[in-house]
Amino acid sequence: MKRRHFVQAGAAGAALLLAGEFFRARAYDDVHISKGKINTLVHRDKPSLLEKKHVPLVEAPKAVKPGQWFKVNVKVGYMVEHPSKPAHWIDRIELQLDGKRVSEIINIAGGVTSPNACFTIRLDKPGDVKIEAIADCNLHGTWLGEPVYIKVS
Repeated sequence: MKRRHFVQAGAAGAALLLAGEFFRARAYDDVHISKGKINTLVHRDKPSLLEKKHVPLVEAPKAVKPGQWFKVNVKVGYMVEHPSKPAHWIDRIELQLDGKRVSEIINIAGGVTSPNACFTIRLDKPGDVKIEAIADCNLHGTWLGEPVYIKVS
C-alpha cells in the first residue's frame, strides 16, 4: 500500500509541475500575443513602481556631426533598474530613429542578461532626429520610453 501511495503522489506531483509549466508558458504567450498595447509613462509626477522599472531611458548626446559614430545607451527602468531573473527579464530592447526601427537586441534568457543596451550609430543627414527605445518585459509587456532629440549639424 505504501508503494501505491508513493506512485500516486509522484504522479500527482508531476502533473502539478507540468500544469504549472503549461500555465507559465501560456501566461508568457498571452503577454506576447497582447503586445498590441504599448505602455508608456502615465503617472509622470508620481510614477508607479511598474513604470519606474519598465519605462526605458535613452541617454544620447544632444548634438553630433553628420557621419560621426556615437553611443546611445538604453536603461530599462528609468528610476529603478529592471530585475534580471530567470523568471522575469527584459527579452528585447529596440532602438527607433524618427519612428523607424534601426536596431534591437534580443535576450533569450533571464538572470544572465542585462536590462540595458548600448547601440553605436551614426546619422548622416543634418537636422533634428527623434530617438526612442522600446523594451519588452517577458511578464509585463511592451514599454515605450520618452523621446530624446539629437541635433545633427
